[in-house]
Amino acid sequence: MLSLVEEYVSGLQDSKAKDTAKGVKDGEFTVLQLVEALGLSLTSSQPHTRARGVQLLSEVLQECYGGLTEREVEVLIAFYENRLKDHYVITPPVLQGLRALTKCTALPPGSAVSMLRSLFQDVHVQVRLAFVKQNCVFLCDSFTELKGLGADFVFGFVQSMDGERDPRNLLLAFQIAKSIVHRGYDLGKFTEELFEVTSCYFPIDFSPPPNDPHGITREELILTLRDVLAGTPQFAEFLLPLIIEKLDSDVQSAKLDSLQTLTACVSQYEHKDLAEFLEGLWASLRREVFQTSSEKIESAGLAALTALTSCLSRSVLNSDSEDSLCIFLDLVLKDCKHHLCEPDLKLVWPSAKLLQAACSASNRAIIVFIYHFNIMSAEWNTMNKPDKPFPLPCSDPMDQDNNREASEQQSHHALRQRCLSALAAVSIQPSVVQESTPVLLEVLSSAHTVSLICFSQNIVRAFFMRFVWFPFWVFHVSRLAEKTASRAVSLFLDGDVSFLPDNSFPSDIQLLKQKGDSWSQSQMVCLLMGCVCSLPRSVEVPQMDQLLLQLEELSCTCSHPPSYTSAAKCFAGLVNKRAPGQFVCTLLLVFRVYSVLDSESSSVRTQAFTLMIWVRVMLFSRGSLYDCQNLFSLLDDADLGPMAADGFSLLMSDSSDVLNRSCHADVRIMYRQRFFSENSAKLVQGFNAAPQEKKPNYLKALSNIVNKLPKQVQVTELPALLSLLLEALSCPDQGVQLSTLSCLEPVLIDPPAALIQQLEALVNRLLALTSSRAMNVRIVSLRCIHAVSRFPVLPFRARVLRALARPLDDKKRLVRDEAVQARSEWFLLGSPGGS
Repeated sequence: MLSLVEEYVSGLQDSKAKDTAKGVKDGEFTVLQLVEALGLSLTSSQPHTRARGVQLLSEVLQECYGGLTEREVEVLIAFYENRLKDHYVITPPVLQGLRALTKCTALPPGSAVSMLRSLFQDVHVQVRLAFVKQNCVFLCDSFTELKGLGADFVFGFVQSMDGERDPRNLLLAFQIAKSIVHRGYDLGKFTEELFEVTSCYFPIDFSPPPNDPHGITREELILTLRDVLAGTPQFAEFLLPLIIEKLDSDVQSAKLDSLQTLTACVSQYEHKDLAEFLEGLWASLRREVFQTSSEKIESAGLAALTALTSCLSRSVLNSDSEDSLCIFLDLVLKDCKHHLCEPDLKLVWPSAKLLQAACSASNRAIIVFIYHFNIMSAEWNTMNKPDKPFPLPCSDPMDQDNNREASEQQSHHALRQRCLSALAAVSIQPSVVQESTPVLLEVLSSAHTVSLICFSQNIVRAFFMRFVWFPFWVFHVSRLAEKTASRAVSLFLDGDVSFLPDNSFPSDIQLLKQKGDSWSQSQMVCLLMGCVCSLPRSVEVPQMDQLLLQLEELSCTCSHPPSYTSAAKCFAGLVNKRAPGQFVCTLLLVFRVYSVLDSESSSVRTQAFTLMIWVRVMLFSRGSLYDCQNLFSLLDDADLGPMAADGFSLLMSDSSDVLNRSCHADVRIMYRQRFFSENSAKLVQGFNAAPQEKKPNYLKALSNIVNKLPKQVQVTELPALLSLLLEALSCPDQGVQLSTLSCLEPVLIDPPAALIQQLEALVNRLLALTSSRAMNVRIVSLRCIHAVSRFPVLPFRARVLRALARPLDDKKRLVRDEAVQARSEWFLLGSPGGS
C-alpha cells in the first residue's frame, strides 16, 4: 500500500489509483488504513502534493463507496470538510470525494447539512455552484434534513444560481427552488433575493435549438418556474407588480404566461396578499379582455379573473376588516356598467364575459352582483328614464340640479341613437327602406354645415365604394352597376340632375369645375371617384375620354387640395382599368403635366405634381416601371423637392382606396423590388451630385423606398446603401429618422461586415437620436443601441453608458423601459457573464 501511494503521489502514475482501489476491494487494506498511509502526503508543505494525496483517496472512493460503514463515512466527511479550508488547488479533488460519499447507503444523519454548511463557508461561489449542479438528486432527497440550515441554505442557493444561463442548469435550479418554497423552508431575510434570482427569467423566452440532444423544452422551464413563483404567498408583494408590468408587454406569449401565472399564484394567496394590488390587476385584466385580438389571451384573462375573485371570496371577515371581495367587485361592476350603458354596444359582450367570469367564482360573488343589480333596478324604476338600462345613481340634490340639463341632453341623444339603430336593423326589406330613407334624409338635412362636409367627403364616398363594387353577379343585377355609373357620369359631365328626387339644382351645375374660390361643387368629385373607380372592369364607363379630359383639367387647375387630389386619384383609377391599346393613348393626355412641372413660374405645379405621382402609382401597380428620371430630377427642385421625396413613399405603398384589388384594380406583385433594383443606383448618384441643401430630399426618398421593401430584401440590399442610411440618421426630418431606424433594426440582428466597419459612426448617430423630441425615434434608437451591444463594441462602453443615463429619466415610461434594457446589456459588457 505504501508503495502504491508513493508511486501515485510522487511518481505521478495515475494508473496506481485503480490498483489501490483493487486492494481495498480485495480486502488487503481498508479505506481508513489508506488515509493513514497518506499521512505524509496530506501534511506536506507543497499544496500540489497534498492535492495528489486527496485525489488518490477520492478516486478510490469513486470505486469503493458501497462497502463503507456509517462510522467510516462520518470520519471521511469530517476529513474532507477540513480539507475545504486548505489551498484552492485541493478543492476539486475534495469535491470529487464528497460527491462519491453522497452515493453511500450508510450516510449518517446530518451529513447533507454538514457538507453544505462547509461549502457555503469555505468554497468560492462558482465552485459551489458546480457541486450543487452535480449533486441535485442528493440535495432533493435531503431537503427535509437541510431545513436545519434555515436561511443560510437559501442564501447559499441564491449565490449559486445567480447569473445562470444554461437551460439544463436552470431546470435543475428551478426544481431545487421549487422544493425550497413548497417544503416550507424558512426564507428569512432572503425572501426577496430568492424571488429576484428566479423571477429574472420570467417570462421564459427560451427556444431550444434544432435537434437538441438534451431535450429541454420551453414548456418545462415555464411550468417549473411557475411552480416556484406561485409556490408561496411570501412572493406576493414582488410577483403581483411584476405580473402587472409584464401584462403591458407587446409580446403575446409574455401576456399569456403572466395571466396563467396569476391564475396559479392566487390559488395559494389570501385576500390580504392581494389587497393593495387589486386596482392594478383589474385594470390589466380589463384591458386584455376589452382590447385583445387573441382568443387565448382573452380566455386566460377571464380565467385569471375567476381565480382572483375566488381567492377574495375565501376571506374570513370580522367587524373591523374591509370586505376585499366587495371592493373588487365594485371596481368590476363600475367599469362594466359604464359599457353596458353605451348606445353603440361595442363593449357589451366583453363586459358580459367579465361579469360572468367574476360571478362564476363563488356563491358570495353571485350574491354581491345580485345585490347591486337589485339596487340599480330600483333606481331605474324610480327615475323612469328611457336613456339607459342602468342609470348611474345621483350623490346629492345639489348635483342633481346642476346636472339635470346635461342629463336631459344625454338622454335625448341616447334615445335618438337607439331609434336609429333600430331603424337600421329593420331596414332589410325594400319596402321598409323606402319608408326609412326619407327619415334619414331629414336627419341629414338638419345637420350642421361642417357635418355635411364630413359626410360628403367620407361617409357618402365610402357608401358609393361599398355599394358599387358589391358582387352584383350574385344578385344578377349587373345592369344596376352600369346604370349607376351612367347616371354618375352624366351628372358630373353634363349636369344632368333629372334623376335626382328633388330637382331644385341650378341648370348650369358643373361639378368638375371650380368657380372662383368656391370649392363647394368641385369637392363632390370624391363621390364620382367612389362610384366609377370601384366598378368591376367588365362594366363600361360611358364617355370615358371626355371624363378623363375633365378630370385632368380639374386636377391641374383647381386650388382646393381635396378636390384636385380626388380628381387625380379618379383619373389614375379609371386609366388603370383600360385596355392596353387605350391605356397608351390615355397616357398622352398627361404630357401637358410635364410642361407645367418644367415651368417654375407656374402657379399650379403642386396640382400637376399630384396628378403625375398618382399616374406613376397607377403605372407601378400594373407593373409598368417607366423611366422615373423626371421624378428624380424633382428632388433638386426648390419648391417640389420635399413633395417628390414623400412621393416615393406613395409609390411604394399599397393604395387604400382606388388602386387595390377590392376596387377591381389591375395590381401586379413584386414591383417594389424591381423598382428598387433598377433605380437605387440612380438615387445614390443623385445624392452624391446634389448640393448640400438638397441632399435631405434624397435621403428621405431613399428611406421611404427602403422602408417599404420586404424585410428579407432589406437585409440583402442595405450593405450597399449603408453610408447613405447613416447619413439619413443625421437628417433633421423625424420621419426620415424613424424610417431609417426601422430599416436598420432588423439588420442589426445579423449585421453585415460593412456595418461592423462603421460602428463608431453608427453608435454616434444612434446616441444622438436618444434625445430626439419624437418619442418613437427615442424608442427605436434605444432598441438599436441595445442590439449593437452584441457587436465588438467594448471601446465604446463608457461613452454609451454615460449617454444612456439621460433616457433613464425620460418622461415617457416606454422610453425608460428601453433605456433600462439597453443600459443593462451595455453594463454587462466585459464581465464574465456578459456579452
